[in-house]
Amino acid sequence: MKKFISLLVCMFFVGSANAVPIASGLIIDGTTFNSSNAFQFFNDSTAGEQIVSLTWDISPVGGFFDTTNASPGNSSSPLTLGSSSSVGQIFPNNALLDGLGLLTITFSDFDPGEFFRFGVDTDFFSDPDAFGLTGEQFIGATALAVFSDGSQRIGTYVATDRSGFGSAVSITGTVPLPEPATILLFGLGLAGIGISRKMKTA
Repeated sequence: MKKFISLLVCMFFVGSANAVPIASGLIIDGTTFNSSNAFQFFNDSTAGEQIVSLTWDISPVGGFFDTTNASPGNSSSPLTLGSSSSVGQIFPNNALLDGLGLLTITFSDFDPGEFFRFGVDTDFFSDPDAFGLTGEQFIGATALAVFSDGSQRIGTYVATDRSGFGSAVSITGTVPLPEPATILLFGLGLAGIGISRKMKTA
């Protein structure tokens, strides 16, 4: 019985660790203003997981998405699908997105091995009409991917030496578990220890 419990615990943790969906992204070297290919993203998963949604957060660098000619930025370019991109993407409404630091795009068919390109104007709150952040200015921004197996992975944009691009992100970091899930796992661990000790004294 003790060996069986140990095997179940090992299977739970090993199984969770093996299937790790991953993704990656690039931002062009130049400005994001009036470009349909400023953002590029790839589903690098090897276990068949689709990307369900991607969320970019540019608030850590003091930026916002400038999608309409209304304050805070008066010179904008809206969300635009890039070349060779067809993964069932659903863009949010440009008017609702304008002025926000967060952008979430959902997908219905973003399979492993596929890529996605799009463009949208971005600016600093400190300089709202500077005709778009450059790729290098995204360093420190984050991207979060939700996969079809329910897992969530996050990454931070860093500098890249890849030709034509200013920053890159690897979506490999684990998103912390919500508090109830953490408590549940802790409880399961304590229960396993209790059962093990009881069997030793029996």
